[in-house]
This record gives sequence, structure tokens and C-alpha cells, in this order.
Amino acid sequence: MPEARPENSTRKERALLWPALASMTAVQAVIAAGIFGLGIAAPLIGLPVAQLGWLNALIFGLGACGASQAGGLCQRWGGVRVTIACVSCVLLASLLLSLPLSITVWPAAILLGLAFGPETPASSASLVRVTTPAQRNGVIALRQTGNQWGAIAASLCLPMLMGYNRTAAFGLLALLCLLLIAALMSLLRIDQIPLSDAGSAGSFSHALLPTLAAQCRSPGMPALLALSASYAAIQIAINGFAFSYLVRVLELAPAIAGILLATAQGAGLVARILLGTWARHATSTALALGWIGPGIALSVTTLALMPAGQASALLYLLMFAVGFLASGWNGLLLAELSRRAGPSRTAAWTGATMTVSYAGLVTAPLLFTLSSVGMRSTYLVLAAACGLSGIAVLLSRPAQSGAKTQ
Repeated sequence: MPEARPENSTRKERALLWPALASMTAVQAVIAAGIFGLGIAAPLIGLPVAQLGWLNALIFGLGACGASQAGGLCQRWGGVRVTIACVSCVLLASLLLSLPLSITVWPAAILLGLAFGPETPASSASLVRVTTPAQRNGVIALRQTGNQWGAIAASLCLPMLMGYNRTAAFGLLALLCLLLIAALMSLLRIDQIPLSDAGSAGSFSHALLPTLAAQCRSPGMPALLALSASYAAIQIAINGFAFSYLVRVLELAPAIAGILLATAQGAGLVARILLGTWARHATSTALALGWIGPGIALSVTTLALMPAGQASALLYLLMFAVGFLASGWNGLLLAELSRRAGPSRTAAWTGATMTVSYAGLVTAPLLFTLSSVGMRSTYLVLAAACGLSGIAVLLSRPAQSGAKTQ
């Protein structure tokens, strides 16, 4: 059992919660802005959809490798130091993308992949040190809104800035990364805070395969792992390819496509705040996660069947619905993982689950590289996978109610 800490020490540690939450949210925002920036830049600098698919597959393939090692990295270096390394990778990627050379997209994609993988487990590992068990679900879920903040900013600003000056667009992102690194440096002491929960002590493995094996033995977790892969696939299909779909398939102007994409991300932001607030009081988020699947299937299928032409009110409504569902689930999943794993295993369990999620993040871009399939058909396939995985979680839920892996 961990040693008791003085009350005034605990109070000081809890005072770090809001600076830590703001900083970790900003970390996800700059990483999302970098990845979104690549997707938004693609049609504006002449990158074909197939090449964008390979670039995204590279990003998320590397992300899978990074996530699989996240537990060990956090144990060795601490969560805050890992997040600083991730932001540094985005800084270098932004500088590369600011250059007017098409070849720089490949090393930039490598750096974005290295940043993307360990970031979420590292942030979660840091936040569990400055939260009480009652706060944890909501805090971790709310941190996931960073993806939407970064995506909204990129969707609204980059099409305009790219038309003016590519260097200015990505140079601004590099400057934001520098400021964020300075803020994170002031939070390094979080890595030294011991876990407060009585049940968090004990020895366990941070290795990927033993962690996945433990998860698969937990009731309901195999269905939840499959859900994470399919939901992640549709999320990157919207985040990374919707701008190209709107411009190239629905034949909309880039500025309108940017507004539609921002609408989807704004809906995702609303979803993560609402669902994160709800998660503070929820004993299990599996039911909500399951019902999101059929909702994704219905909205994405309708979007894939939309005719080309002007942006209609229905299209704005669809983008809102797709964004709400395809981006709102992530915080719920992390909260559910944190509840099941316990504080000491949060980084390892999150990293293992994110590794499975990245199978979806890699598969979806590869589907977009198949020009013979087409973007509409790809969206239909991914929508069906989400619907089926959501139903599987709903069917497995009675077995997992109240379960918590020991």
C-alpha cells in the first residue's frame, strides 16, 4: 500500500490539476493541428488522395508502435517528459511543412507519427497523479477535447493561410509548440507525485503482449478493443480525408469545405464536453460507447450517398452528426479504461488499447489508397464496421457490468 501523504502536500498536488489539464489538452490540440494540417494541405498543394492515404498510414503505423511502448516510456521518463518529446516532434514537423518542397511531407509524417503514439497514454498517466478517483473519468474525457480544438483551428485557419503563405501557416504552429514546451517544463514535478489510490500499488508488466492478454481475459474487453479499432478508423476517415472528399467528390470550394469540416469538429468538441461531464458520474460508459456505433453507421452512410453540388442544410447537419459521434467516443473509452485498469495501470492499458485502435487508423488510410474502390465506397465499408462493433459491445455489456480488472 502506498505511503500516506500529508494533507497540505496533497492540496498542492491537486492545485496542479487545472494547469496540467490545460497543458495536456493543448498537447493534443497541436498534434491534431499538425495531422489535420497535412490533410488540409494535400488538395491545396496537389497531393493525390492515394499519397495522402500512404502518409496517414505511415503516421498511424508509427503511432501504433509508439503507443505499444507508452507504458514503459512513462515508467522510465515520466508522463510529462514524454509529452514534451511529442510536442518537440510536432515542432520539427511544422518547420518541415513550412518549406515549399513536396518531399518534406514524408519526414514530417514520420515526426507526426512519433508524436501521435505515446501522447494520449502519457497525458493520462500524468493526469491520474493529480486527480482524485471521483474526478478522473471527467478529467481524462475532457482532455480529449484537445483534438477538436486543434482540428477546428486547423480547419478554419489553414485553408485561408495556405492560400496566402504556406510558411506562415505552419510557422505559426511551430511557434505554438515552442510556447507549449515552455509551459510543460513548469509541470515536470508531476512525474514525481506518487499515486494516491490504495489499490494502485503492486507490480505489473508494462509490456504490450502481457497487457493485451490481461485485457482479453477481462469480461467484455475483447468487444471493446474491436470497437476502438473501428471507431478510430472512421475518425481518421473523417479527420484526414473529409476535406478531400468534400472538395474532390462533392465538388465544394475549399473555404466551404473548411467550414463544413470545422462544423464536424465543433460538434465533436460539444460531444466530448457533454459526454466528459456525464462520465464524471457514470459507473460504466460501455452502454454509451455501444450505441454510438449504429449512430455512426447511419450518419456516415447518408454522407457517403450525398450528391455533388452546393452545400445544403442537410450536409451541414450530417457533418455535425458525424463529428458528434465519430469524435465524441474517445474520451468515454479512455474513462472506461481508466476505471477498469486502476491508476497504476492506466498508461499500460491505454497504450495497449491505443495500439489496437491504430490498427483501424492504419487500415482506413490504406483503403483510401485503392482508387478502384472510391471514397464513397470506403466510407460505406467503415460505417458498417462501426455499426457492427457497437452492437457487439451492447451484446457483451451484461457480462461486463461492474467488472473491474484486478
